[in-house]
Amino acid sequence: MAAQTATAAMLGSHRLTATVRKEVYRATARSGRPLLELQQRFVDLRFGMFLHFNMATFQDREWGDPTSPLDLFHPTALDTDQWAPAALSANMTWACLTTRHHDGFCIWPTRTEAASVGRTSYSTDLVRAYVNSFRKAGLRVGLYYSILSLRDDIRHFNATPAKVKLIKDQLTELLTGDGEIDILITDGWDAPWSRITYQEVPFREIYEHVKSLQPGCLLCDLNASQYPSGGLYYSDVKAFEQNAGQKVSQDSDVPALSCVTLTDGWFWKQQDANGHLKDVTTVVDQWLEPLNRRHCNLILNAPPNREGRLAPNVVERLKEIGKAWKHPGPMPKLSEHVVITTRNLATGKPIHASSYPDTVGPDEANDGDFRSSWYLDEGKPRDG
Repeated sequence: MAAQTATAAMLGSHRLTATVRKEVYRATARSGRPLLELQQRFVDLRFGMFLHFNMATFQDREWGDPTSPLDLFHPTALDTDQWAPAALSANMTWACLTTRHHDGFCIWPTRTEAASVGRTSYSTDLVRAYVNSFRKAGLRVGLYYSILSLRDDIRHFNATPAKVKLIKDQLTELLTGDGEIDILITDGWDAPWSRITYQEVPFREIYEHVKSLQPGCLLCDLNASQYPSGGLYYSDVKAFEQNAGQKVSQDSDVPALSCVTLTDGWFWKQQDANGHLKDVTTVVDQWLEPLNRRHCNLILNAPPNREGRLAPNVVERLKEIGKAWKHPGPMPKLSEHVVITTRNLATGKPIHASSYPDTVGPDEANDGDFRSSWYLDEGKPRDG
């Protein structure tokens, strides 16, 4: 009863049809709130839906082919109003949609020169449809945006000022046209496979741009998990991709999210209609509940199909998850962590020591590799 009372106090009045769910865990508006409070409210959400839906959906690929004709993207029965009740049936509280994936196709009619639904015969603004549907259902909304864009040639060594401006212009569109966005998840940035560094597309500049548009929007970069687990490097919320083998440590106390797929891949494949789905025990007992005990919000990917709907087997599995797990209310209180948004100024700078062998040296202390270190042998004199 105490848990129910605590949860109810955070809800606020909202009516849903009985066929969906009678109670929804909701967070209050968050503009101008301290970062720690924003982080706490995010982890308190506990469980969300990732929606990978973009050009790759129509190609049976994990990355869209940037050379494909734009009209290939053409959902035949788009129904974002079906997505939201499916999330509610699993007792999810928020969602995140792939507005632009690595190939660079935008699923909103961007005013920039980039490839988008606005340049196709299917001109629906999917971002707005998604936001409206989920907000109407009492769910919080997040957006995913890839910094890497193959269609725009935003790659390692090619991130010109004009391309950085394109990124900022598109983020401005996404963060000014559809109301409050709880979290922006970025990807394709400072990743071993994209190699676009936080200097080429300057992290601090993008971070401040996002905050200037929406102070209450958290920024989470999916590739920042490569930095030490005990701190928040280049993210307000630390991300862990389970499909890539990234694990949240047992003693983690940073605000975190962990993303994983319900199907075998991120985007819908035609074989998924009768394919393997993760079972309820795996999702609830092995992922959701253990992660929640580590201040980690689980975001489970449920990809829409080429119609623009969630397939019947996906909808049914989400219902089964909701029968096995109920939202227990807020998480334990987070401790405060500084968010590091600028590069280490000491990295690569000349460094000397009074004595060291040829094969190792003090440069390993500031080489930018968190796995390396250097110290004087015991008993050696120290200058100064």
